[in-house]
Amino acid sequence: MLSDTEFAVVDVETTGLFRKGTDRIIEIAVLRVDSEGDTLDEYCTLVNPQRDLGPSNIHGITARQVRHAPSFREIAGDILTRLAGAVFVAHNAQFDKGFVRSEMDRLNCTLPDLPHLCTMRLAKRVIPAIPSRRLEELCQYFGISIGQAHSAYADARATASLLKFCVARLGDPDHLSLADLGVVGKGAPSTRWPALSPSGKAYRREDANCEIRSEPCYVAQVVARLPAANDVTEEAQEYLALLDAALEDRRISVQEADALLSLAADLGMGREQAVNTHRRYMRDLICVALSDGVLSDTEMRDLDEVRALLGISQDDYFMLFDEADAQVDAAKESRAPAAPKRLNLTGKTICFTGELAAQIDGRPATREDAIRAAEGRGMVVKTGVTKALDYLLAADPDTMSGKAKKARQYGVRIIAEPVFWNMVASS
Repeated sequence: MLSDTEFAVVDVETTGLFRKGTDRIIEIAVLRVDSEGDTLDEYCTLVNPQRDLGPSNIHGITARQVRHAPSFREIAGDILTRLAGAVFVAHNAQFDKGFVRSEMDRLNCTLPDLPHLCTMRLAKRVIPAIPSRRLEELCQYFGISIGQAHSAYADARATASLLKFCVARLGDPDHLSLADLGVVGKGAPSTRWPALSPSGKAYRREDANCEIRSEPCYVAQVVARLPAANDVTEEAQEYLALLDAALEDRRISVQEADALLSLAADLGMGREQAVNTHRRYMRDLICVALSDGVLSDTEMRDLDEVRALLGISQDDYFMLFDEADAQVDAAKESRAPAAPKRLNLTGKTICFTGELAAQIDGRPATREDAIRAAEGRGMVVKTGVTKALDYLLAADPDTMSGKAKKARQYGVRIIAEPVFWNMVASS
């Protein structure tokens, strides 16, 4: 009977939809619950797929977050332990079950037959007239809190709540059978389960975000190591140019920080001038974002990322934002550009990797949009990465795509997406 059954509620976030191709799991949550819906065990982790992460605008996971996450090979035993002896439950179970099975197949580990239950079908069985099959809309319809959509843990929790709700509507678990719920298949004996030991590894989104926030700000270290005073009064254009190049991929490495420190010393820059130079850079970048009158979510995220990289406080950032806003307004009144940048991109070669995150006219930007923009500025678009390539555009600068790996090997300049759109708009 149902009262003796345990369920493993699973949700996966993936790089794409095609499990039999190259798409991989990048986050998985497994909640073990009893027939009453009470949680017996929870497990959730990001997974490093060693490839690009696909549509980050949907699942919200970046390559930077999965850098230190375990591979599926490392956590396969942890998953199997939580699936064994339970009914596999997911919303659109064929999708989640199929991806788990494909990951196991890659390890030459055959997953035995699993009895499975799809809450999408179960909800339809309970209330045939439900208006939608989507988990978010069903949860809203039934008054279930879902939290952050397209997060494996939040979606697994919501699916478990949906399961509990539907079971309660069907009757007393002591009088229900698995067939009453629509469970498909039968469980395999324990002797047929692969012998993989759990690793105990788990690396959740909050773990990754905490680690990212704690990473050292190398630019702030540069400023701290400069002398307190200096005799240089002219603007350090050379330093700004190097800073601009270092921030093209929206990352500052130790080597780039050392190069900035060395140049600042050669220019005779002091601490105060470096701080003012960083503030000027930030203000100019805000001006560029504001110049078209529309500040998108992508631009806001990019500005905040640069602010953090430059070690600029939130209070200073808001002050610079007000200054930039006033500067843009004044420039519009005088019909003068607020923050002119002139780049000659004619003949420069560029290649693209990963899906884009920007918005154009209220819709997601496509690779075709980027190609047209690049070619419209005289750039030559390449399909692959060679040593002669000038730029590789990556929506996620930390991407682990094959193109990005080759670009890093060859020393090709990787530019973040906001940098690209600014380049083609201002050249």
